[in-house]
Amino acid sequence: MSRTTARAASLTGLTATTVVTGLLLAPAAFAAPAAAPVVTPSTVAVGDDFTVSGKGCLPDSDPLNPTSVELFIEDGTELGYWDYVDPETDGSWSATLSFLEGTAPGDYVIETACLDYLNEDPRFVYPNATVTLKGAPASTPSTPTETGTGTDTGTPSTEAPQAKPTGEIRGSQANTPGVKSPDGGSATGDTAAPGRKVVKVLTGFKPGEVVTVTLHSTPQTMGTFTADQSGTVTVEFTVPAGTPTGDHTLVYEGDMGTYFQESFTVAAAAATSNASSNLAYTGADVALPLGLGVGALALGGGLVFAARRRSAEGSQA
Repeated sequence: MSRTTARAASLTGLTATTVVTGLLLAPAAFAAPAAAPVVTPSTVAVGDDFTVSGKGCLPDSDPLNPTSVELFIEDGTELGYWDYVDPETDGSWSATLSFLEGTAPGDYVIETACLDYLNEDPRFVYPNATVTLKGAPASTPSTPTETGTGTDTGTPSTEAPQAKPTGEIRGSQANTPGVKSPDGGSATGDTAAPGRKVVKVLTGFKPGEVVTVTLHSTPQTMGTFTADQSGTVTVEFTVPAGTPTGDHTLVYEGDMGTYFQESFTVAAAAATSNASSNLAYTGADVALPLGLGVGALALGGGLVFAARRRSAEGSQA
């Protein structure tokens, strides 16, 4: 989806709790007094805009407690998609949305709620609306080409199907069901700096499946690893030097058709400082001549004192 409104930034803190406790688990007491939102058009293709509009969400007069309409769609991604729009003074509102490339075709439920910034529960939840994402049009098959000369009619040939390159990002909706990447045990987690070793332990692959691991954004093959008889594969690699910091994607693709991708963050390398060691080293250099200087002064004072004492005794004699 795209085109998140300006209100989304100001209501970021409401996102997780509202989707869980508001839209998905809202009690019957918050049933909407208004009709279900209208979706136009109701059937779209990837990238096509469609609008979701409704009525009845009257804005609050308190500027510190703004009113917003929240829309949530379970689009097959890990967190789903939500958007926010401000209602007009008469309570009407309209949101413009579109499906991103890679979203699977199908019917999608749009959950909508009218809520206040300062309230944990929504004012009310609208009846669900539905939008249908249609698949891409089927391509026209090519006509086989005959080859040969003279009376030889030749053998018709067709182009081989184009397979996606190993390691290409397909989207999390393409993840093979049952594959998991827990961060417990010997796994080192989803964050590492360049030059650091990463250990990932994944389950759900086929026994003996050879898994190629690719690090994106700029594709870099981290190696191939073989799943054991239980379908568990242990992946170990070092984050390449020069890999940009920020969000990346790890793609695990097996030679038996299993596919899995997950987010991975490259952290900045920890800065090291030699200030303390230099200070200690410098102090050692200063201490030696300083100690020698103090000793020389003490020795000189003792010699002067002894000379004066001998002079005084000579005078008394």
